[in-house]
Amino acid sequence: MKITKETNFLLASDFFTIGLSTVILFIIKFKSAYFKTYTEHSYYELIIIIPILLLFWLVIFHIKDLYKSFYFRSAIEIALSSVSGLTLGIVILYVITTMNFHEFSGKGLLIYYLLLLFFVVSGRVVFKIVLNHFLKKGVGLRNALIIGYNKSSKKIIREYQKGRLLGLNILGFIDDGKNNPEYQGFKTLGDLDVFENIIKENHVREIIISVEVKDPFLINTIILKSKDHNVYYKVVPSLEDIISGNVRTYELFGYKLLELFPDILSPFQRALKRAFDIIVSLVLLVLTLPIMLISAIIIKLDSKGSIIYTQDRVGKDFKEFTLYKFRSMMENAEAETGAVWAIKGDTRITKYGNFMRKTRIDELPQLINVLMGNMSFVGPRPERKVFVDNFIQAIPYYYKRLHVKPGLTGWAQVKHKYDESFDDVKEKLKYDLYYIENISLKLDFIILFYTAKVVINFKGH
Repeated sequence: MKITKETNFLLASDFFTIGLSTVILFIIKFKSAYFKTYTEHSYYELIIIIPILLLFWLVIFHIKDLYKSFYFRSAIEIALSSVSGLTLGIVILYVITTMNFHEFSGKGLLIYYLLLLFFVVSGRVVFKIVLNHFLKKGVGLRNALIIGYNKSSKKIIREYQKGRLLGLNILGFIDDGKNNPEYQGFKTLGDLDVFENIIKENHVREIIISVEVKDPFLINTIILKSKDHNVYYKVVPSLEDIISGNVRTYELFGYKLLELFPDILSPFQRALKRAFDIIVSLVLLVLTLPIMLISAIIIKLDSKGSIIYTQDRVGKDFKEFTLYKFRSMMENAEAETGAVWAIKGDTRITKYGNFMRKTRIDELPQLINVLMGNMSFVGPRPERKVFVDNFIQAIPYYYKRLHVKPGLTGWAQVKHKYDESFDDVKEKLKYDLYYIENISLKLDFIILFYTAKVVINFKGH
């Protein structure tokens, strides 16, 4: 959960309404004649009860993704999602309390549920109304740019002027037109050559891509030029976008835009995936320690050079990290050639290095990367920046690989051979995109099963 001012205010609202609901329930349950109680309860108990319940509801709301931005969500959607989160929480509380707390009856939970529905949902809807009030006054707006000057971008301006893109402050157009066209007072600020400077100078947060022909290479260029500036991307929907299902719709007061990088996994699924990475990487580090120690000795005896090979790779959201591997090549293998792929029968690979590659032993130090959170067990393999910069300009949709954490193994690794050429990269991208668009814990386990088969059968590259 990314903490912003909006999140802080929303947390304050939830803490107040949940606390208020808990206090009222306590009074009804233990201080009124409505329920029979067998022991005396003091108000001091609330000092313990309220923090525990606040933590409980914070976890539930996070699992249900109830702290995502309110900027582009309607009050109805906010209310319905809040009801869904509260219902899940009450069901869990019912299971817990019926097993352990006999005084906390189902009737008491029903009253608590109704109190929460009233106060929490009302608090969140009121928060949305207040937020909209400030946005209409021009407070807290996100600076935005429109890429393209065409019918679609003009319609965006018209909808914006009607107040249907509340939350945005559109600065103008980015277009390659020679005459710097202008529409209803909104000017063309420049072309893609000066695009990054405009983002920096104006603190742009939202980029709306409005091109009549969806050109993946253009989108590659836009993302490459703006990736370092914490911006969000939205596109004007086409029929192809809607059918593909790999974009998320935001309705800005009746006008639909599509988010370019939707999160397919829920916060709960992301937490499970991360927990799996931490637990399994710790277990495997212990279990494979003898193999790694023996490998370290053999590497040292087999050839001159360091045991561990480190290299900067590009991870999620273009962030670089240091990747660890057992050295499987001669020291300074790329000193004369520069960054190049290994090929079948590559003379730079040592004798033991060849064995490590077939059994994936050379990848074992990357368990540390998984533990640190740079990588996951399953995901697209990370590449070096020099390759990424070339691929993103030459291969359509390559940028999507950088929306998820890279992995120790992936669908492309178990379905296709090691990269030896540009064509291999393009072919493996199909598998990576399939994984990204269908990512799930179930698919992760399937990939791990296939990976185990590759290792056991010495089919690594």
